[in-house]
Amino acid sequence: MRVSAIVLNWRDSMRTIRCLTSLLRSEDIEHVYVVDNESTGELDALLRDLPLDGRRWSLRPFSENRGFAAGVNPALRESLREGFDACLVINNDASIEPRAVAQLVRELSSSAELALVAPRIIGSDGIPESAGGYLRPAWGMTTHAARDGAEPDFVTWACVLVKADALRQVGLLSEKFFMYWEDVDYSVRLRAAGRLFSVSAIASATHETSSNRRVYPTAIKAYHTWAALVFARSQGGRWRLGGLVWIAVSALSNLVRFRGGTLRGLWLGIRLARERADPAFTSPLRSSAFE
Repeated sequence: MRVSAIVLNWRDSMRTIRCLTSLLRSEDIEHVYVVDNESTGELDALLRDLPLDGRRWSLRPFSENRGFAAGVNPALRESLREGFDACLVINNDASIEPRAVAQLVRELSSSAELALVAPRIIGSDGIPESAGGYLRPAWGMTTHAARDGAEPDFVTWACVLVKADALRQVGLLSEKFFMYWEDVDYSVRLRAAGRLFSVSAIASATHETSSNRRVYPTAIKAYHTWAALVFARSQGGRWRLGGLVWIAVSALSNLVRFRGGTLRGLWLGIRLARERADPAFTSPLRSSAFE
């Protein structure tokens, strides 16, 4: 199985370099596509000063911040054009050991029906973050809390190995999502197409504990709300009602805690969802609010 990898950068060159360096240690990964959102040229300059094998990685800069799905998709298309059988997509603040990559490759190769396999995600503090997640449509939300004996409804794309034939069958990530929930949407689409996905019981990846929620409370809340409402609208039925429930509960919770920035983000996320930008990164409201 020929395997490529994709890592997405946005104003975080050092973490991206660490992630790329760790990926290049894996003999199973033939090529790494590095995507640089809202590129300043810094990452390119830093990478070219490092003693890395230039045949095993390539950099694709974008002048705009395309978000996650629209940032990753061009690299997925390139991976498909180059004839790779599978692609490892990983956050730049995550790391995975070569033996874990090898384990994912073995598991994905073991079944024709298996479209995607993810490692267990462990926080940098050693606390498990995700072994798949579950949908809660009545509440308009998801949970990563383990359920004994239950197969997960979705897997996070913090780190996944996905087959090329699944990408051809189901398509790429939906660019209606700027960030968040695109992985939930993709898992739902896989299942609807009759394809299987799983979480490895053996392989794990480490994900750095993010400070973004503390540093950027308005933006993070806006992006999460936006994505949650886009997903609820796409699913209809109970999800539409659940989306309203989630907004009400979230507003009340943050009001009680006097989180003004988060409340502003909630309102902005509602407005972004109403805008219906497709692809999401072209949203005029997002550009005016955050750029």
